[in-house]
Amino acid sequence: MVTDDMPGHWYEDYERGRPGYPAQVVDLAELTPSGTALELAAGTGKFTRQLVSRIAHVVTVEPDSGMRRRLVSGCPGVEVIDGTAEQIPLADGAVDAVFVAQAFHWFDTEPAVREIARVLRPGGALVVMWNVASGSAVPSITAVEELLAPIWPRDSGFPLDMMSGDWAPSAWKLPFAKKTFTEIHEARLANPQTVDASGLVAYFGSMGWIANLPDDQRLPLIDALTAQLTAEAYVLPWQTRVQWTRLSSPS
Repeated sequence: MVTDDMPGHWYEDYERGRPGYPAQVVDLAELTPSGTALELAAGTGKFTRQLVSRIAHVVTVEPDSGMRRRLVSGCPGVEVIDGTAEQIPLADGAVDAVFVAQAFHWFDTEPAVREIARVLRPGGALVVMWNVASGSAVPSITAVEELLAPIWPRDSGFPLDMMSGDWAPSAWKLPFAKKTFTEIHEARLANPQTVDASGLVAYFGSMGWIANLPDDQRLPLIDALTAQLTAEAYVLPWQTRVQWTRLSSPS
């Protein structure tokens, strides 16, 4: 989980190394350009940039101060608010759609779903998404895997597979969600990411168990990773998995 005590270099690595999202995700909400979109846990703005290119009014809520600084610098003109999914600092019925990218699993599900329902207008969309691995990197990064093996968490897939586990939220099983939101729709969108060696090193560096190492351990590891990555480019085969629904209109 992201916390305010993450080291400063972590934010740069996250922005440089993590994948973005397909533009067509925005279309799923069926917003007009004049609509208002809310992004929860907006992070460094990787999905926010898709929203601001299409929607007139975008509000972001992000609890981490380092992430907010990146949002402000990378997405000028976007309204950036300190807050959480469980306590959204907006009025009732304030937005036409809520988007959550790579973060819904961190929420305290029931209060977050209630808050999302509160700030949505009737018929408004909720769109949640995750980037997950759909294969191995090309060319192979086996040498990097072997180098990282001693510090890699045993319960995480290795190394891209850590983001390909059980991604679907349990929120829709809640009685409140069942009676408040319409049918859940799903889509899987190809989202390959091409990075150079430094971008791939940044991806690994954005993992907390690497980012939080003391510099006398982290920096030699970063150098060793860089030495193993000799190709001009690497293709990471992400797939964006999306679920979306709407707030039921009053009967």
